[in-house]
Amino acid sequence: MVDAVVVDDSQFMRIQIRGMLEERGLTVVGEAGNGKRAVETVLDCEPDVVTMDVKMPGMGGIEAVERIMAERPTPILMLSRYTEAGAETSLEALSAGAVEFFHKPDGEVSPSLVQYADDLVGTVRVVADADVTAGPGTTARDGAAS
Repeated sequence: MVDAVVVDDSQFMRIQIRGMLEERGLTVVGEAGNGKRAVETVLDCEPDVVTMDVKMPGMGGIEAVERIMAERPTPILMLSRYTEAGAETSLEALSAGAVEFFHKPDGEVSPSLVQYADDLVGTVRVVADADVTAGPGTTARDGAAS
């Protein structure tokens, strides 16, 4: 079983992500609406994986990743509209210690949302198995290629 913490400043997105994960067999053990609370929740809940929004009020996702990796290294999947391959934000997140990035949906309900949820959960499972003791820069893609 995979225990997850969901971090997003949008309560709507936290509910959606929680539902996607739980409907596909993962357990959400905590949620947070900002980076400061994310760090506290990870320390309290000790999850196997974290889904982390990038842009949040107060402490943002990248700073939260840095703090989590310093205090309790945990596989983190950055989940944002601003994360895609090669994007500056994605590279910053990976440098901070995130394992992988995944593009967040725009909130529009469509038939492709089921496929999105399947892809998201598949990625969360891969990220949960990442060895974060190797340090920043080792992505889930590196592990998948070996």
